[in-house]
Amino acid sequence: MNNKNERQHYVSQVLLKRFKTIGKSLQCYQVQTGLWKSKRVERVCSARGYNQLLVGGNMNNAIEDSFSKIETNLPDTFKALEIAANRQSTDLPKEIYENICSYCTFLLGTSLFSKPGAVVTFLAQINLELERGHYFLLRELGTPDEVILHFREGYFQGGRIIIESENVLQTVFRLQFERLLNSNYAEFFNSNWTVSNSPIELPMSDIGLIGFRLDDIKAKHYILPISPKLLLDGVFYFDQTKNSPKPVVEGHDLNIDEAEYRLDCICSSAVLEVICPHKNFDVVASRKRATAKGITFNKIVNPEQALVAGLQNANPAYSLQMVPTEEYVKFVHSFVKPPNH
Repeated sequence: MNNKNERQHYVSQVLLKRFKTIGKSLQCYQVQTGLWKSKRVERVCSARGYNQLLVGGNMNNAIEDSFSKIETNLPDTFKALEIAANRQSTDLPKEIYENICSYCTFLLGTSLFSKPGAVVTFLAQINLELERGHYFLLRELGTPDEVILHFREGYFQGGRIIIESENVLQTVFRLQFERLLNSNYAEFFNSNWTVSNSPIELPMSDIGLIGFRLDDIKAKHYILPISPKLLLDGVFYFDQTKNSPKPVVEGHDLNIDEAEYRLDCICSSAVLEVICPHKNFDVVASRKRATAKGITFNKIVNPEQALVAGLQNANPAYSLQMVPTEEYVKFVHSFVKPPNH
C-alpha cells in the first residue's frame, strides 16, 4: 500500500515464511535478553517506515517499491534453487540469476547494519581519499577544490572528517544506498554461488544476508539460509580472474562441520533476534562456539535508533566537519564498534 509510516520489512516475508511451521508462529530468540518470543511473520524483521525517506514531511518510498518488485519473483527463484541443490551444476535462467543478485543487493543495502554502517563506510572513504589524494567521492558530492585542499591539510595535521545532518543515519543511508547499488549488484553478479543441503536445521539471522571477509583466500563470503535445510553461499574473490559472471550455481551437500560452522555464523551475526521454526535451537551454545572459532561481527551501538530513523525527517542538507582524530573515532563508534571493543 505504501502508506506513510506503514510497517516495512528489511528481510522479506516471502523468505521468512519458509522458516515457519504450518499453523504455528515463528520462534525468535532475543539476543539481548536470552528469552524466546513467538511472532507472526508480519512482526519479524520489520519496523514502521523502515525503508521510507521523509523530507519536509513528504514521503519517498523508492526503496520499498523496488524491493517489492524483486520479492514478487522470489517464489520462482527459491524453487529453482531447491532443484539446483540436488544437481552438480545448474545453468540458471537469466531472470532467476538476476533476481538472486538483486535480492542479495537489497538485503545487504537494507539490513539492520545498513544505516549505521553507511555512516562508517561513507566517512572511511572520504578520509581515505584525503590520505591518498584521490577525491572521487568528494567531487561526486560537489565539494569545492579549495575546501578539499583545506581538508587535506587538516588531515595530515591529525584531523578527520565527520558529517553533521538533521538525521544523519537516514541522510547518509540514502546517499550510500544509491551510490553502492550498482557496485554491490555487480559483486553478486560475478560471485561464485553454491546452494547446499544441510544435514541439520538452520535458523535465520535478523541480518538476513551475512557477509564477512575470508582473509586466507582474499575473498568475501556471503551466507543466506533460504529454508531450514537449504543454504545459499556466495564467494567473491578480490582477484577478479577467479570470479565468474556466468549464471551458474553449484549443488552441494554440507557435512556436519560445514553446517555447524554456518549455524554458528548465523547465530553470532544476529543483532536483535535469531529466527527459528521452533525452539529446539541452542543459540547460546552456537554463539559461544562462534566466539571460540574466532567468528566475530561488528556491533551496532543502538539498533533501536536504526529502526526508527525512517520515521524522522531527513534534511538533504549536510555539512562535513574537520575534527581531531579522537573525536572522529568517538563519532564513528557511536554507530558501529569492532567486535571486541
